[in-house]
Formats: sequence, structure tokens, C-alpha cells
Amino acid sequence: MANSILKPFGTLDRTATEILVSQMDHSSVNTIDFTNVDNINFASLRLLLTAREQDYRFFIVNANEAVAEKFEDTGVSSFVNVCRKPKTLDISKYQEFGASFLSKAYNSEDGDSMIKIYGSRVKKELVSQEKIVAREVFKFGIQTPLVGTLYENEDSVALDFERIPSKRSFSRIIADEPHRLEEISVLFAKKCKELHTKECNTKVFQDRTIYYRQSIVNCKELTDDEKIKAIEFVNSVPRKTTCLHGDMQLSNIIMTDNGVMWIDLSDFGYGNPMFDMGMWYFQARMNTEEIAQHLYHFGLDTLKKVWDVFIKEYFGADTPEKAQKVDNQLSKFGALHMLYLGTEYGFEPHMMPFIRKTLF
Repeated sequence: MANSILKPFGTLDRTATEILVSQMDHSSVNTIDFTNVDNINFASLRLLLTAREQDYRFFIVNANEAVAEKFEDTGVSSFVNVCRKPKTLDISKYQEFGASFLSKAYNSEDGDSMIKIYGSRVKKELVSQEKIVAREVFKFGIQTPLVGTLYENEDSVALDFERIPSKRSFSRIIADEPHRLEEISVLFAKKCKELHTKECNTKVFQDRTIYYRQSIVNCKELTDDEKIKAIEFVNSVPRKTTCLHGDMQLSNIIMTDNGVMWIDLSDFGYGNPMFDMGMWYFQARMNTEEIAQHLYHFGLDTLKKVWDVFIKEYFGADTPEKAQKVDNQLSKFGALHMLYLGTEYGFEPHMMPFIRKTLF
């Protein structure tokens, strides 16, 4: 989620770009929509490079071929993230193989790629962000499938990814091989710890607290007093600059012939690991049986066993008392992430009662 969307037009020269940079939010990631930009000159490219050096975080979407080529020919695209205008997708060349609440997945005929088609609940600029973030995460040295072309399909947006034929999500492994539950749960905890101890590139990626504060401010279901209390909670969390997945759960980590990879990285950023734990708490402790079966291919009883093994490995919660303490600590972070998801994608009936009971 970017903080703002800027829409320049015409030919970008020095004056137009100076105005554009002045409109950027220095504390957040900015989306610059080039739909109406015909051309860009060298002075403008130099100013965008300077803005990048001054730690402005931004990415460009919907660039036409001529503009995108100018970024690439000059080498500026190595420092400034640029997405071309989406291409038209012929879905007849793909076969559907899976779905989540926000997207459907299709395999290509030749088996080399897979397409994710996002539903109407996902804003188009968020798909562009996922493409750019996935590319930056890969460049940063975190194992993830390669990301390719951005497409449009009627009213939907789609992304092309490298297909990993041998891959299985951790949730699918547990569903298919229940005897491996402890092994995979421990490995999941270790991979989360590994991610959470890696220093993030704060000049490229977003501070997750900004996402939460913005969602709190934008949430129509909260009173002004509740917004103040929620922001006070976010501000009370000790600041850290280590990596966060943003959507950390069993379906977003896969086993391949070449090792473990993280997927679905549109919310990747940095901050206190408890923010990632809030997402995992929400998924593992607050889901319904129906949602658990849909996401993980097994029920809440199995999910609780995974959770117990996970918190023992991650937190050292090896007694019921320690496990309860972890649950109590993470419930507020779970409510916070629930608030973020509800504000961005819509609230389910059970969400606001839990948020109010836990956060306020």
C-alpha cells in the first residue's frame, strides 16, 4: 500500500519534476502513475535520481514503452523502479489450478510460468507494488520466485511469475503428510526467525508502522478516541529495522528442489517482528474452520498443533503458562493486523468485536 498516488502528465522536464518531487511524502512509499506521461527528458531523470539519493521512496507505474526504454537506456532503472503499462492477457493459454480470497492462479501451457489474477478487492497500484517489491526482495538476496510481466484482463490485473514445478507450500506438506507436522512447523519458525534477524534496506522498503497508522486513520469503523488509542499502541512498540514479510503464514512459504522460498511479498517491509507475528496469530488463532480448510487444506485442530510447535520453537514457550503469555502478548498485534486487513479489503462480521475487545 503506497501512501499517495501522484499523476503527472505530458512531457516531464525539470520544472514539472521539481513540482512532482515536492508533492512526494518523504516518510512513505509513493506511487507515481505515468499513464498520461508522453516523454521524459534527461533533467527529469537526473532529478528523480537525486530524489532517490535523498531517500525518497517511490515507484513508477504505467510507463509507456518509450519512457520505460529511456529509464533503461540511461541506467536509471537500476535505481528507480519502473513498471510498464500492463499488457493484454490471453487467459485461454493458461489453466486454473488454485485460488485464494484475493486472487486466482493459472499455469501456462509450457509449464514455465504461472499467472496470478487479482480480484476486484485488490487495487491496481497494489499489484504494481507487488511486482516491484518482489523484484527488490530478490535483488536483496531473499529466495523468492522470479517475477515477470504485468497484465490486464478485462477489469482485473495479473502478474506473471516463474513457476516452480516441484514447489509445495508448508501448509500443503502438513495437509498431505500429517506425520511431518512438527518438522515443518519447526522449520517455519526457524525461517521466520532467520527473516526477522536480517537487517532490511530501509532506503527501499517501507516501515510497517506507516501501514498500520494509515489504516487506523482511514478506518471508518473506529471512533476518534479508538483511533488515538490504536495509534498509541503502534507507537509504543519498540522500533526495529529488520525484515518483515507482511503476510507471514504457512501458505506463503514453499519447499522447492532448491530450498525454501518466500512468496506473496507485496507487504514486505521492516519493523518489529511482532507485527509479522500479529498476522500469523490472526491466521492461526482467529480463523474459522471454513477459512482454515480453504487456506491450509486442514482444520483448526491441526492449525492449533502447528501453532503450539511454532511458539515453542520461536519463543521458547514450552509450558502452558508460557504459551498463554505468548497468546496474550500477540492478541493485540493480531487485532491490529485484523484492523489493517479490514480497512484495506473489508471487514468480516467477527473482526470489529475482537478488535474492540482486544485493543481498547
